Amino acid sequence: MEKNRILYGATALTVLLFTAWAWGWFDAGQYSDDPVVAELEKRRDENVAKMKDFSPEQLREQRADMRSQMEGLSEEQRMAFFESSMPIFMPMMAKRFEEEYDKLAKMSPEEQRQEMDKRIDEMESRGGPGGPGGRPPIDAMKMNEIRKKMLDWTTPSQRSKFENGMRMMNDRRQERGLPALPPFGGGGF
Repeated sequence: MEKNRILYGATALTVLLFTAWAWGWFDAGQYSDDPVVAELEKRRDENVAKMKDFSPEQLREQRADMRSQMEGLSEEQRMAFFESSMPIFMPMMAKRFEEEYDKLAKMSPEEQRQEMDKRIDEMESRGGPGGPGGRPPIDAMKMNEIRKKMLDWTTPSQRSKFENGMRMMNDRRQERGLPALPPFGGGGF
């Protein structure tokens, strides 16, 4: 009787593991078929664990390094890397934004205005919301897919803070005579 239970359990586990493999559940670590994108994905994954301990300056250096590595990529390669990176980076960025938002909320109105002005000045010195040359346009259907996925990567509280933060930043930009940030414009604080 005990042997049968062990045999049934082992068989069920084997079937479950095979099913999970067949459905691609173990492919989370699989890299792109494109060798250039796969190399970027590997570098990204090697650095992700370290990023939580990075200073803001180290994070900026990391972004600049990644940006320079992506310079020769086609738009298809860039989008493939972007899509594979979003489930990793979006929760991290949302958490960081939420922390920055909470700090800002504790400031006086004058301190808030100074902090937003500092962020706006930094953004404008880089060439505006999308950086030099702006961002390439994303297909509307693709953007809707990304928006839907973002619901899984962020909490309702984070989304609320993001929307309010963008409103505050756009209000301040308008006061300064600057155009509003586009949706997903890289703004906020």
